[in-house]
Amino acid sequence: MESKGSISIKLLLLLHFFSVLCAAQDFDFFYFVQQWPGSYCDTQKSCCYPTTGKPAADFGIHGLWPNYNDGSYPSNCDPNNPFDQSQISDLTSSLQSNWPTLACPSSNGIEFWTHEWDKHGTCSESVLKQHDYFEAALSLGQKANILQALTTAGIEPNGQSYSLSSIKGAIKDGIGYTPYIECNVDTSGNSQLYQVYLCVNTSASDFIECPCQSFILRYRDIERKETPKMKPNFSFLSKLLILQYLSVLCLSQEFDFFYFVQQWPGAYCDTKQSCCYPKTGKPAADFGIHGLWPNYNDGSWPSNCDPDSVFDKSQISDLISSMEKSWPSLSCPSSNGLRFWSHEWEKHGTCAESELDQREYFEATLKLKQKVNLLRTLKNAGIEPDDGFYTLESISDAIKEGTGFAPGIECNRDSAGNSQLYQVYVCVDTSGSSLIECPVLPRSKCGSQVQFPKF
Repeated sequence: MESKGSISIKLLLLLHFFSVLCAAQDFDFFYFVQQWPGSYCDTQKSCCYPTTGKPAADFGIHGLWPNYNDGSYPSNCDPNNPFDQSQISDLTSSLQSNWPTLACPSSNGIEFWTHEWDKHGTCSESVLKQHDYFEAALSLGQKANILQALTTAGIEPNGQSYSLSSIKGAIKDGIGYTPYIECNVDTSGNSQLYQVYLCVNTSASDFIECPCQSFILRYRDIERKETPKMKPNFSFLSKLLILQYLSVLCLSQEFDFFYFVQQWPGAYCDTKQSCCYPKTGKPAADFGIHGLWPNYNDGSWPSNCDPDSVFDKSQISDLISSMEKSWPSLSCPSSNGLRFWSHEWEKHGTCAESELDQREYFEATLKLKQKVNLLRTLKNAGIEPDDGFYTLESISDAIKEGTGFAPGIECNRDSAGNSQLYQVYVCVDTSGSSLIECPVLPRSKCGSQVQFPKF
């Protein structure tokens, strides 16, 4: 694509009633998250051991996640800086031991680490390069020996019952800082210890106390009167008692509105990372669906709310043809879209089950695509995908004129470094049927002039 001039990406433009989303690398602290493998495996979804074999019965690293003090967080900040295994070749052995994947099918961990770098690591590039990021996470894992802290306090996976306050107190005594505890549900429906969150400074070198308002993911606190137990062996640490003043994560499906997100394929493909067309062929030169995402009015959002509700292709068999056209995957390697839709259901759709079952979720999203014809709306305003540059205000005004509601505009950078129109966010009520004014849109940056690339 031919460059039409340099685009400033240094100003955050607040234009009349509309917000713009773009990659950002500023953040306030990290969450360092460790996961108990028994709890990952002891669900109806189960798990698969890595190709290197069954991991040790110890907490494994899940990730090092940049966050903001207000509880929101950046993600996927730099599509032009993909995971590069060669940069961490000297760390691979340690990563396999301390940062194993338990996802199915079995793998060597590369896909897991790629996801963590692309989603989280790219948002800390202002502080840590790729090798530094993984090295810092490994060093934090050595500092924060959760299992040792618990066993030192007499808390072991041995079938006995423990209060959550004793678990939290043991980790605080062992590490020096107050943790957050995340639960999931075992195959019998019991709440079990799943992940431990500790906060880390922006250099990823030292633990800190978590900001008071940082953890606002709206997971429901559960108060139980029964005495919790820790079941024996690798399987899990279970039934955690939620006590007063404890911040605890548990599954919730409550939310305030949806983001309906559409993506311009030309902007997805015109990056250094490039793209791969679906197995069904090159998609039409039109905005494609990215997802329908439950959100909260305070800017935070739930995710992966029900590990027991896996994507089931048979529930949407009559929608497949429409989804291939309107909701194509452009990620590499080429695919038929099932993996993309599975990700969207499990990460976002499961958090809307109180309103929409799996079929209704995908059907509602397809209907929204018919309602919100972005390409036609923009063309009616003289804004065409012709590699030309347009003001953000004109793009926003055109979409508001066509839909009746102010959008959020997300930009990415093309292979020449130009700011380009990437995704458009509109807000939808909790039934997934009607557009509404957005209560909030995440922070963002974009140039005042944005390129609309060809596809």
